[in-house]
Amino acid sequence: MTHVSTGGAGGGVGGVGDAGYVAGGADSAGAGSAGVDSAGVADEAVSADLAKAFERAVTGIPPMLFVLPDGFHEIPLQSDPAERAAAAEAFARELYPNGDEELWRTNAPAFAAMGEMTAATGVAYAAMGVFDNERGGVATANLTIAATASDHTDPETAALAIREVLVRDEFNDSRWLNLPCGPAVSRITLTKFPLDPALTGGAEAELVQGQIQVFVPFPTGPYMMIVTLGTYNMEVWAEVSEMAAVLVQTITFPRTGEGAAVSG
Repeated sequence: MTHVSTGGAGGGVGGVGDAGYVAGGADSAGAGSAGVDSAGVADEAVSADLAKAFERAVTGIPPMLFVLPDGFHEIPLQSDPAERAAAAEAFARELYPNGDEELWRTNAPAFAAMGEMTAATGVAYAAMGVFDNERGGVATANLTIAATASDHTDPETAALAIREVLVRDEFNDSRWLNLPCGPAVSRITLTKFPLDPALTGGAEAELVQGQIQVFVPFPTGPYMMIVTLGTYNMEVWAEVSEMAAVLVQTITFPRTGEGAAVSG
């Protein structure tokens, strides 16, 4: 495994945190962000409420809303096996809308196992994006959201502390973000994984993963949200970067009693 500098990864990398990436920027590039208006405000009808997701492992975490980009499908993370199996079958039907009962039935167990393993890592929410790579193939991206306890009382102080840690690693492209919900810090990495020559006919080859992480301190409690979006399809890296930029612009932290809507 080799980390590489992100400096030459393309203009899309720099999009995370650029002030212009609110609504129109990603939509015009096909990244998709239904539910974000010209002011970068989340459309409550398509917002995901993470309070319920977090309650699977931790209680008392304040609500957080965001808008899921077009093309993403929520991965089933239910702790109950029966509920997870049912959700996995629904996930298969959503992922393969033109499939048949046999396809959905045979793929559902794999999706249920994927959800179980993902949930075991402490992730509260996960989704898979599937897109046309405009080369006659399909590209995928994986989104996860997690929360960890923090002892901060001021979000800006917490963000500054995170940035101080991240900038010490030369392989991190770390940037300060002024989001509508408050201060945050991003980290962008490109990692190369050498492939076994037995799988490539003896030729040397590697798999490259691009990953964007955004650390967002809750302004409503002592918690840190971690948004991670990554892909192995580097031909769509610019688009994935823009998706991340738009998604984090839609994050909101409703105060108690504001009555945040939950997507159906």
